[in-house]
Amino acid sequence: MGRAVCRECHAKEDRQWQGSHHDLAMQQADDKTVLGDFDDATLTQFGVTSRFFRKDGRFVVHTDGTDGKLHDYDIAYTFGVYPLQQYLVPFPGGRLQVLDIAWDSSPRAEGGQRWFHLHPDEKIAAGDVLYWTEPNLNWNYMCAGCHSTNLKKHYDSATRTYKTSWSEIDVSCEACHGPGSMHVGRAKAVAAGRDTGAANRGLTVVFGERKAVHWTTDDATRKPVRSQPNKSHKEIRGCARCHSRRSQLSDDFVPGQSFMDAYHPALLTQDLYYPDGQIQDEVYVWGSFQQSRMFHQGGVTCSDCHDPHSAQLRAPGEQVCYQCHAAARYATKTHHHHQAGSRGSSCVECHMPATTFMGVDRRHDHSFRIPRPDLTVKLAVPNACNACNACHEDKDASWAVETVEKWYGQKPKGYQQFASVLQAGRQQCVGSLPSC
Repeated sequence: MGRAVCRECHAKEDRQWQGSHHDLAMQQADDKTVLGDFDDATLTQFGVTSRFFRKDGRFVVHTDGTDGKLHDYDIAYTFGVYPLQQYLVPFPGGRLQVLDIAWDSSPRAEGGQRWFHLHPDEKIAAGDVLYWTEPNLNWNYMCAGCHSTNLKKHYDSATRTYKTSWSEIDVSCEACHGPGSMHVGRAKAVAAGRDTGAANRGLTVVFGERKAVHWTTDDATRKPVRSQPNKSHKEIRGCARCHSRRSQLSDDFVPGQSFMDAYHPALLTQDLYYPDGQIQDEVYVWGSFQQSRMFHQGGVTCSDCHDPHSAQLRAPGEQVCYQCHAAARYATKTHHHHQAGSRGSSCVECHMPATTFMGVDRRHDHSFRIPRPDLTVKLAVPNACNACNACHEDKDASWAVETVEKWYGQKPKGYQQFASVLQAGRQQCVGSLPSC
């Protein structure tokens, strides 16, 4: 039906969605949508100078192409918005290729407002699968399904061409709520008095997991408790479709179906995750959140923290944590042992350490784990205290182990306790693998 129909009844949600990352996930390239400097700007990388300019109203990049030689390429679409924006170039056979030079859209004071290369430390030559005109940077194959609504790849294996289509260019209402024609028809029938049933019927999925739910603190454990168990996980399955590292099995997924019907998620495999489950490669959010106590025992769902329409946090900074975790207990030096307002006092910095991908995009681990410097000593996994870009890079993990034990009187264990087992399996240690 499209967003224009949805907003007739859902004006508030439409206003929240406007300007969100979902709204701006993909756009036609024009003066309003292109953030990059196309005023004859240049970037030189590994001896190749790429130039960004305007020609007859078009946005054009002069860079190395399929044959490794310099050519002019028109920019057809923008891809994403913050902290970086990428650009799509049309190629024969219905392909759109993602340029591997991106625009850093963060403020200049933070090092942004510049062109940068997605492979700054490695020369990717023409013909390499990671080269920008090759399959791994092909929009149709790699990216399209998560940036547009009702995306159908329409790949013809005989001719190796695409006739990719979408209903809306961005992530709009029906990308999450499913096709809405039956819902609209039912709502109109109710309004006209021809139907007395609930107007929300007709959708393929209805997200009501947070309806009439509240959180309290258990007197015995002093932990947050949900007023009623969350047994459906419909929302998490809906978000997982795009917010996970996965391969696609079918083009026919409809919101409300089981995630596993159409997608095969990556497991905690080597090079994607560290053996303790922390994110290592770009695996997005679902895989780490599945490891958390919040998911397994708390019944927490995505929209407890994130507004589903604006995609913003429901409260600024640490306040989103204090929706459920009493600030009187956790926002204290007796809990975090750091000065108030410092990085060390931050819930996110300690329990959701970030890894930077694509040069500028810091993504937080969502397994909500207790820092384990002892596992750094044992298994060389990172920890929030003194890993790369952490607070105490000048200290080693043994110092962190001693400090934490001094604070709490014991070595913390946390909820995730499978690191040694996974590491033994990865190394095929004697006794770690079952006999055939």
